[in-house]
Parts: sequence; C-alpha cells; structure tokens
Amino acid sequence: MNYTLHQLKIFHEIAEHQSITKAADALFLTQPAVSIQLKKLQDQFDLPLTETVGKTIYLTHFGQEILAAVKELLRMADNIENLTLEHKDQLIGQIKLSSVSTGKYILPFLIADFYKQHPG
Repeated sequence: MNYTLHQLKIFHEIAEHQSITKAADALFLTQPAVSIQLKKLQDQFDLPLTETVGKTIYLTHFGQEILAAVKELLRMADNIENLTLEHKDQLIGQIKLSSVSTGKYILPFLIADFYKQHPG
C-alpha cells in the first residue's frame, strides 16, 4: 500500500462534501487533480471506497470504515505538527470566536497581531 497523506486528506474532504467539485474547492485544488488522487487511492484496494449516484458521491461500507481510520490518522498527523511547534516554544491550538454580525468588520483587525505573534 502506497497511499499518501495527501490522498487521505482528499478522501476525507470528498467524504465530508459528497462531491469531488466541492472537495476540490475546499482544498484549493482543481477537480481533475482531486479525481486523479481519489482514483489512485481507490486502485490500492480490492473493494470500492465510493459509489456515485447522480452527482453525489457516497461511501460504501468499506469506505466508511476506511474514513474512520483516515480521521484517526489525520488527527495523529496534526498531533505530530503540534508537537513540533511545542518544541519550538510556540503557542499552538485552535481559537473559536463568535461575535455579532458587525464584528466581522472589526474582528480581523483585533486578532491580526495575535496571529502574527502565534501563527500556530
């Protein structure tokens, strides 16, 4: 098995969006690039990962099991990246913010300096 982390991320996005086009948009890739990577990933398994009905992509039962493993692998890959940043003494993690509708105009200016100091 020679699948890559990149292929697994693409598979995850396809599963989330049930569409190659929407996954491509989310990943800032072209639709053909996403299709090619999905095909390369699927070629490594004897069982199909997805099935297409109309323009919607559904995971097979096998694909759902693979997706569960992919989510765990991607979580572990994020942990590796976070460990690297921790050893560089950088602040890491996610920030979730909410604001009133007018906050979308002010909030970027308020968090810009923080983001520059702590890109992780």
